[in-house]
Amino acid sequence: MTAARFRTLIWIYVAVTVALIASMFFPTHSDALLAAYEEEPPTWLISTVWVMLPLAIGLLFAWLIGLVGLFFFKNWARSLSMWVTLLGLASHPFIGPSLYSALESTFLEASALIWGAILALSYYSGVSVRFEKQPSTVASSEPLPRTEFQQWPP
Repeated sequence: MTAARFRTLIWIYVAVTVALIASMFFPTHSDALLAAYEEEPPTWLISTVWVMLPLAIGLLFAWLIGLVGLFFFKNWARSLSMWVTLLGLASHPFIGPSLYSALESTFLEASALIWGAILALSYYSGVSVRFEKQPSTVASSEPLPRTEFQQWPP
C-alpha cells in the first residue's frame, strides 16, 4: 500500500459517504412502513436533545478531525479514529431502530467496509510507518523501509 493509494481510498470513502448522505433525500419506503416506523417510541437518548445533540456533534467533529489526520498521516489520527469508531458503535443500542432504503443501506455498508479497511491499513500495511513519529534528522525525501506487504508482486 502506497501513500497515494491510501489517500485515494480516503477520497473514495468520502465520496461514498457523500453519496450516502445524498441518498437520504430519496426515500423509497411505503406509506405502511413509514407509519409503522413512526409508531416506534423514541429512545431516551433520541428524545433528550440536550444530550444527543452535543454527543452527535462532538463525534462528528472528532470523526472529521481524525479523517483529516489520517489523510496527512498524523500520529494521533489512528487512535482518535479508532476511539470515535468504538464510541459510535457503543452508542448505537441507545439510538433505537432505524429505517434505511436499499440505496442508503448499500452506501452505508460500503462506507463501513471502506472505513474498516482504512483503519486496518493505517495499522497493518506499508503506510503504517508514515504514522510513526520520524526523527527530525530524517529527510522527507528518503524512501520508507520496505515491509513484507510491499514485496508483492515480486
